[in-house]
Formats: sequence, structure tokens, C-alpha cells
Amino acid sequence: MKVLFLSDFFLSGQTTHVLDLAKQLRRLGIEVHIAFGTIHSKLFWTDYIPYLREQKIPFSEGADLGQLVARCRLMKPDIIHSQSSTLFQRAQLVSSRLDIPYILTCHGLGFNQARYRHLLQAANCVIATGPNVALEISPLSTKVATILNGVDTELFAPPAGSSGPRRSIFYVGRLERKRIEPVKHLANAHAALIKTPLRIISNWNPNIPGTLFRPWQPDLVPILQNAGIVAACGRTAREALSAGNAVLLMQQAYDGVVTPQLVTSGDFDFSGNLGRFPFASLQNDLKKLLRSSHKLKKLQSWSRNYALAHLSSEQMAKKTLQVYQDALDDPRPRRTPR
Repeated sequence: MKVLFLSDFFLSGQTTHVLDLAKQLRRLGIEVHIAFGTIHSKLFWTDYIPYLREQKIPFSEGADLGQLVARCRLMKPDIIHSQSSTLFQRAQLVSSRLDIPYILTCHGLGFNQARYRHLLQAANCVIATGPNVALEISPLSTKVATILNGVDTELFAPPAGSSGPRRSIFYVGRLERKRIEPVKHLANAHAALIKTPLRIISNWNPNIPGTLFRPWQPDLVPILQNAGIVAACGRTAREALSAGNAVLLMQQAYDGVVTPQLVTSGDFDFSGNLGRFPFASLQNDLKKLLRSSHKLKKLQSWSRNYALAHLSSEQMAKKTLQVYQDALDDPRPRRTPR
């Protein structure tokens, strides 16, 4: 089977998801080519092209309609899979012109807008990355598959030979204006308990007092293996769990420590935007984590086991492959409904 991915490139969990899914599908024997649309970071050329070549993932730059039609005529893909909302319409147009099934992945909320309606309706399947996303788009498509984003649990593993709990605290994630206030609260909680600065790994320096900034790292494995407690959301939170960290789930709000109790909540997701707890809870949560080495180590071990059971990108790829197969077996026409 041949699959053409459409994706913009920017420093985010979504891009990492695309690369990991391509890698896992190739391990399953699927030929994947990634057509990148807009490139939003120069790290694409310095760090990510070498990675793509190392993983032997074919790719191309440019995803306008003419380029995609030409690419499809050359490659003859069985499936077109768009991971970026900016490229949904181009996926539909190429599908309609060349009669190739197309799949869309919705990586968050906000896809119930009118501009997406006909694109979701015409798709052979829409993949939702969580139950809340699926609930939002289910009125717009009769073919919604919920497939949670996974991580490479073999790559993101605890450090070898680690016996006691790891206690270093990091904030790891992309920053924008709406995320600054939560990080300030985290820095204040950190300063109240620990003498050293809070370490921040991000795409830009927020210049928050009491923090030590380091630019975004394409390879987060050494950082997450050195950390013990990670404040993050989305894919980075999953990677931190897989590497055996305690995770403070936060983005624009604070959703608490990821625990066996939290993940069984009916509305649990990795967004860090639900606001389950006030920011004032951060200091108390950190204090509890650092107070008992035994409990911290137990939670870190649970994090790893939870990731192995529920967050494997190998399983994610197998579920995605089943979506492709179902799309190929779908006899309905792929023209846009009026």
C-alpha cells in the first residue's frame, strides 16, 4: 500500500506525530511519502531533513494543487492522508480529480466550523485524536475513528540503570502568549520549593524570572530521561510518561498530576486546557511529589507502564492502517456533497 501524507511543518507535537506515524507505517510495510506544505521553522532543513533521510522516509517540499496532482500521478498512492487543516481542501480536490480515497486527521477542537463541513463529509474517514474531538465532529461525518496519538515507547524509555526516583523539574513545550501565565505560576511554585531555576525547553525565551531557558531540541529523549517531573501537554506529556516521568498536565490551564485516577475520568484528555484545578494547586502538587521518594518512584513506574499499555505509536499505526483498508473497501463516491 502507498500513502501520501500532506502536512505543514512547524515545531509541535502534530509534526512529531506525522513523522512517528510515517516511521511506524513503514515498519508495517507501507510506503509513505510526506508532501510538506508551509515550512514554519528553519530547523526543518538543519535537523529534520537528516532525520527523514536516516529513517528512509521519502518527502517533498511544496503542496499546491498542481504539485500534488503531479506527485500522485508519479507515485500512484492508494490513500491521501492530510494531517494539517490548511491542506484539507487540497486533499479533497486531488481525491476528487484522481479518484483516490482521502483521510483527514483532526488534531484538536474547532473543526465544527462551516469551512470544514463539506471536507469532513466527503472524506472516507476522519480520524479524531481524542474522544472530545470525536464528539465535536461526529455530527459532520458518519465515519469518525478515534485513534489516540501514540509515541515510540522503545525510544522514549526511562534511563538505563535508574534506581531511585528522578527529581529534576522541567517545563517542555511550545510557548505562545496564552501559555505564559501558566508557566509563571509554575515558576513561582518551583521557586517556593527549590533553590535552582525552573528549566524551560521551548521555541522561544519567555524571560520569566526564576527560569533557565534552553531552545527547543529536536531530540527530547536525553532531556526527558534526565527529568523526573515534567510540566507539559499533548504529545510531549505522552513522551514524558513513556520516559518514566511524573507529569503536570498544563497548557493554558492546569489539569493536575497525571495519575491512575485522572486518566479514568470520563473527559480526560492531554490538552491541558480543561482547568480542573486552580494554578494555586501547583505548589502543593509539587510538594507532594517531592516529599516522598517512594511515592514519586511508584508514580514514575506507573507512568511508564501506562504508556506501554495505552500510548504506543506502533498500535496507533496498526489502527490507522485499518482505517486505510476500510477506506479502500468503501464503495461510495468521493465527490464533494452539495
